[in-house]
Amino acid sequence: MTPHTLFGRMVLVIALVSIALQALTIAAVIQFALLPLGRQATDDLAALMLDAARSWHGAADDGERAAQHDKALREHRLHLLAPMGAATGAAHLLPYWHLLETALAARSGEAVALQHGIAADGERWVWADLPTDGAPVRVGFTADRVVVQPSLALLLALAAAALVTLATAAAMARGLVAPLQRLVAATEPIGQGRRAAPLPETGPDELARVARAFNRMGEQVEELLANRTTLLAGISHDLRSPLARMRLALGMLSERPDRDLLQRVLRDVDAMNDLIARCLEAGRDFSERDTAILNLGDLLREVAAEHGPAGVEVRVARAPECRLRVRPLALRRIVSNLVDNAIRYGGGHPVEITCAIAGERVQVCVLDRGPGIPESAREAVFRPFHRLEASRSSRTGGSGLGLAIVRQLASTNGWSVELQPRAGGGTAACLRMPLEGHYTGPGVTRELAQNGRT
Repeated sequence: MTPHTLFGRMVLVIALVSIALQALTIAAVIQFALLPLGRQATDDLAALMLDAARSWHGAADDGERAAQHDKALREHRLHLLAPMGAATGAAHLLPYWHLLETALAARSGEAVALQHGIAADGERWVWADLPTDGAPVRVGFTADRVVVQPSLALLLALAAAALVTLATAAAMARGLVAPLQRLVAATEPIGQGRRAAPLPETGPDELARVARAFNRMGEQVEELLANRTTLLAGISHDLRSPLARMRLALGMLSERPDRDLLQRVLRDVDAMNDLIARCLEAGRDFSERDTAILNLGDLLREVAAEHGPAGVEVRVARAPECRLRVRPLALRRIVSNLVDNAIRYGGGHPVEITCAIAGERVQVCVLDRGPGIPESAREAVFRPFHRLEASRSSRTGGSGLGLAIVRQLASTNGWSVELQPRAGGGTAACLRMPLEGHYTGPGVTRELAQNGRT
C-alpha cells in the first residue's frame, strides 16, 4: 500500500531503489566471485578425498592402510575407513556442500551424497562414500573444516545495509519535508489575513529559493492588505467630505437658491464620479488575464494623443519599432497614469515620453519639468491617497490613486516603476519591463534612455 504522506513515499522510494541496487550488487558478487572460488575450493577438496580413498584402498595390508590413514589425518585431517552401514544424514543448506557433491560426482563418475553425522562427543562430521576400483571407501572430515559462511555474511550485510538505507532515507526525507511542513504552517496565518513569520532562507538552493519567494509573497500580501485598507479608508474619507458639503449645500438651497452653490454641488458630484470611476478602472485592470502582442511605439503615441485636450503638449521623443507580448490594459493604464501625473504637477510645461532598450529590459520614461519630488517622499507617493500636500487637498484634481495603481499593476505583471530626479528640474517616472519572450524590431535602439539627461 502506497503511503499517503510525502515523507513516507520518499522513504519508500529511496529504500526500494537502494535495496534493489544492493541485491543486484550481491548477486553479481556471488555469480562472478564467490561461486568461482567455491567451485575451485570444492574441486581441490574432492581431488584430495578421492586420492586419499584410492591410496587407502590400494594398500597391501592393514598396516599400510593404518599408515595411509595416519598420513591423511595428519596432513589433510581426513578419516578413512570401510563403510559400515549408512550414516545418519541431515539436510545441508550451505551452497558449499552442494558444490562439493557436484565436484565429487564429476571426478568419480558417480553420484555422491554427503552425509552429516554427530559423534559421541557431539562433534559434527561430514562423510562421503567414494567409489574406487573395488569396494567404496568412506572419507570423512569434521564440519568445522568449512568455517566460511558467505551466505550468512551476505544476508547480514544485506540486512545491515537495508537498516542503514532506511535510516538514511528517513533522515533525507525528513530534511526535505520539514521545510515544506514549515511552509504549510506558515500559509495558515496568510489565509486568516495575518502576516506569516518569515521562513529561514537556508538549506539547498531550491528550498532556499522557495523560502525566499514565500517571504516575498508574504510581504506583498501584507502590502496588498495594507493598501486595500488604506484604499477603503481613503475612499470613505474622500466621499464623506463632498457628501457633507452637498448635505449642507442642499439645506441652504432649500431656503435660498444660489447658482454658485449649485455649481459647487455639481463639482462635488463630478469628483465623486471620478473617484468611483478610477476604482472601477483599477478593478478592471487588475482582473485582466489575457495578453496580446502590441507595438509599443503605437501605444505611446495613442496615449499622447488621448491627453492632447488637456492643454499641455505631450510628445513622444522616441517611438522605436518594439513589439511586446503584454497585458495591454495594464500597460496603457500605467503609462496613462504617469502622463496624468506629469501633466497635473508639471506646471504647464511639455511632457515628454521616451523609450529605449537597456540590456534585456525595455524602459519607458515620462518626463516633466515640475517642482520634482523630494527623495524622502519618492516611495511614499506610491501609497494610496498619499499626497505631498499635508492638507490632503484635492485642489490639484488628484485622487491620490494614480501612482498607487501604477505600482500595483507593475508589480502584478513583474515590472518595476521608479521615480528619479530629472536633470535641469522635474521628475522622470520610468517603467521597466523585461524583454524575455518579447520581439523587438531591427530598428530598436539599445542604449539607455537619458531620463532627462537629454
